[in-house]
Amino acid sequence: MSGAAVTIGPAVVGSMIASYLFGCSTMQTYTYYKCFPGDRRIFQILVATVMMLTFAHTVCIMYWTWTVSVAGCENPKSVTIFSSSRDANLILTPLISTLVQMFFIYRLFKLSGNKTVAAFCGILSILNLAGTLVDAIKALGITTDRTAQNARNWLTILTLVAAAVCDLVITIGLVYFLQRERRRSKVPQTHNIADRLTLWAIETGLATSMSAVLVIVFFCAMRSTFLWTAVYDVLADVYTNSLLAALNSRKTTRIRDNRVIEFSTSCDTSPDPDSEKPEVIN
Repeated sequence: MSGAAVTIGPAVVGSMIASYLFGCSTMQTYTYYKCFPGDRRIFQILVATVMMLTFAHTVCIMYWTWTVSVAGCENPKSVTIFSSSRDANLILTPLISTLVQMFFIYRLFKLSGNKTVAAFCGILSILNLAGTLVDAIKALGITTDRTAQNARNWLTILTLVAAAVCDLVITIGLVYFLQRERRRSKVPQTHNIADRLTLWAIETGLATSMSAVLVIVFFCAMRSTFLWTAVYDVLADVYTNSLLAALNSRKTTRIRDNRVIEFSTSCDTSPDPDSEKPEVIN
């Protein structure tokens, strides 16, 4: 496989997919603020913060792709993963993923009330953030042009594994506790809601965890190429879209008898004895 196919190619493909996903998250952000103008202030701030970080992340990977594909043509030996824009991207991605993971950890805690599981996921998320920041700082000191000489390969793998395990534990936990609530309820409408939320939890959780797993696989198998960066470029956008999809999924849903029920997956309030009865809106 030629040098361009494993350097410029993945950089361009990754930036294209990331740009597309950023467009999707922009549309989801518009939907969120339109449908939930009175949502909790902390959630509104979270969405705004994550979107600003994602925008900065997109700018960084676009600039890096320009450096690799255009500026690198004049001096092919200068093509490298490590640059100022790339290092900024290495910092922005764990910030985004940690913010999103904290949201889902909060949701898992409110749903389950289990502090141990929430604390375990929180430790993994912080480990991912701290490890990646250390890795980015180490990368700043690299002057070589060869990506095979990556700084702290073991630390990079450790942080990616921590992020993937955290997402998987959150997903499994949400599915388990949602199904537990489903079994406790005898209201058919509640069963319908629990099934929908379970499906959304699986979809969003697997999207982030599988993306992290793909980065690990490509990094371990072909770390001397840019193939792993193509997946890493879209990782932050996947987290952003999973957050917005989870927030927007709280909108009304229709059941078979054409009634509309209002539900919230944020678990902001205390359990209510009457919570099993869905609110019917004419």
